Amino acid sequence: MIRGGGTPCQIHNNCSGKHAGFLTLNRHLGGGADYVDPDHPVQQAVRAAWEEVCGEESPNYGIDGCSAPNFATSLIGTARAMASFATARGRSGTRAEAQARLMEAMLAHPELIHGEGGACTRIMRAAERRAAVKGGAEGFYVAMLPEAGLGVALKITDGGDRAKDVAIAAILHRLGALPDGASALWDRTISNWAGIETGRINAVDGLA
Repeated sequence: MIRGGGTPCQIHNNCSGKHAGFLTLNRHLGGGADYVDPDHPVQQAVRAAWEEVCGEESPNYGIDGCSAPNFATSLIGTARAMASFATARGRSGTRAEAQARLMEAMLAHPELIHGEGGACTRIMRAAERRAAVKGGAEGFYVAMLPEAGLGVALKITDGGDRAKDVAIAAILHRLGALPDGASALWDRTISNWAGIETGRINAVDGLA
């Protein structure tokens, strides 16, 4: 696209895969064109599935950057949903099989989760298939630990991104998903453009 002088558009957005899923489901459900409307059959199906894996009724929703509704739940509910993915290999049924495929795809291709150099990709590579992780907006993170059968959900209260990568790495280390040799993930040096160390971001002892 760069060589051809092209310009990125909505189909190049990192949420385009999610929208492709919405459109595929919409073909099966026979819904109208406005598939991101919270009352659309697609979003009602999403909400029902989300509530089932969270084990909680969603009280509300917010509209995210790609116009789709994000159905709210608690951190405990989110962690419970991630645990559902982490333990999917040991269960049968359509949903468990889909969850296992999705998690396996993440574990097999960490470079597609956040791109080369991205925190999620670096964490997953260091974890060596012990964890699948995904960061989100406003200081949010989730993780699935298939060996331990655990799910993790993290939210930085003020929504800042600076702490979230260090915090999730420290939590994963504490849970045995990251080796001691990956300490640079939870004890990071901040350097300026000249390579001079100007500070650090690190997890407190109790977290790490």
